[in-house]
Amino acid sequence: MTVLKAKGQQTTARQGVSEGMDVYLRALRDGTMVSSDWRQAAIMGGFGFQIICGAFSTGKVGGGNGTVIKNTEPELVLSVPNGTCVLPMRISVQVQTGAPTDAQEVELLVAVDQDKAWDAVGASTAATCYNLNTLSAKASACTGRQAFTSSMTTPVLDLELARKVAQYDIVTAGTLGVILDLVYEPLTLPIINGPAMIIVYFGGATATVGGYAQMEWLEFPENIFSV
Repeated sequence: MTVLKAKGQQTTARQGVSEGMDVYLRALRDGTMVSSDWRQAAIMGGFGFQIICGAFSTGKVGGGNGTVIKNTEPELVLSVPNGTCVLPMRISVQVQTGAPTDAQEVELLVAVDQDKAWDAVGASTAATCYNLNTLSAKASACTGRQAFTSSMTTPVLDLELARKVAQYDIVTAGTLGVILDLVYEPLTLPIINGPAMIIVYFGGATATVGGYAQMEWLEFPENIFSV
């Protein structure tokens, strides 16, 4: 008969062993096995981060020129350096227009340039990378930028993670406000290896679109998922 044993402890420091090394199973002192969702465990270890675009009641004006989205002037960028990989867990975008015209189009797009990181080209504002474990001292290796007002080096949008488009048919132009939102929460997380960028766009065809975005991801050294 096989007997399995584990260290019985109510509290213990998080384990982190080298590749190929044995690791103890965890159990409470009565023998109850302890486990957690691997994503939650990674966040507990300080490997989860967030950046935002817009804050409180002040959104960012969407679109490359304030209206139509432009691939070189995104609203939010997560730049992933060489040697780092990120797994996007949740990307949320909310936009609103005050007075759209008839046939107004509002578009939200989340895409990936899988070949290059941001090269400091294009006027934009920093987006701070916050650790999702507020007691963790780990800092993200990635760079966050928001609200580009001049052209960055043109990204190649290899992957489209999420998109939403709406066109509004109204009786009297300028009488209806528009709210559109998108939430990307993949069941299987894509692995974005640096150098790369995750890019968020939002904008409208005619009326000025204001909006917000939030991005959460897990971040690890690139070789942890090598094949």
